[in-house]
Amino acid sequence: MISKTHFDAEYYRRYYENSETAVVDAEMKRNEVKFVIAFCNYIELEVRRFADVGAGTGWWAAEFGRTYRGCEVVETYDASEAACELYGHKRVLVQDLAGPASDLVVCRDVLRYVPDTYIDRAIRRLERKCRGVLYLHAITSDDDIDTEASDMAGRFRTAAFYRRKLKAAGFRDCGMGLFVSARLKSFVPFAIEAR
Repeated sequence: MISKTHFDAEYYRRYYENSETAVVDAEMKRNEVKFVIAFCNYIELEVRRFADVGAGTGWWAAEFGRTYRGCEVVETYDASEAACELYGHKRVLVQDLAGPASDLVVCRDVLRYVPDTYIDRAIRRLERKCRGVLYLHAITSDDDIDTEASDMAGRFRTAAFYRRKLKAAGFRDCGMGLFVSARLKSFVPFAIEAR
């Protein structure tokens, strides 16, 4: 179990705001957001509603807003009291996520902090929230983890675990962390493009 104070202001300074110790830099942020938007454009998904689940410093939503100006609703959520106070997110645990479905849902580096007892519920809540594309970034036990640079708290599950759970929830795996909801009926990929 992660302590309630784990994600404090110092955590966000260390992993996101201090250029010497940050896990992502400005170029990586821009490229990641452009990549996900390019996929949405490729499958002709108009993103009218966007949700960032586990928004942290809010960098994903900020970069998304600069890059994709046509979005009508941008929602940011985080479980951390500090993140919500510092960056203005709505405070909610991923396993308690609710509200109208979004065309694009980003869930970056969140699921490893969800206890085993709540992981199925968290994935079901992501499925309910997503009517289009889910971009999931999760460090897994299959990854070569830089233990000096990374936060080593949480549960490092296998990539196969997440793929299996997301498939059971109705998502099509398109690779690179991109999963398309079964609700997006216009998505009819060639067999090689999605699992």
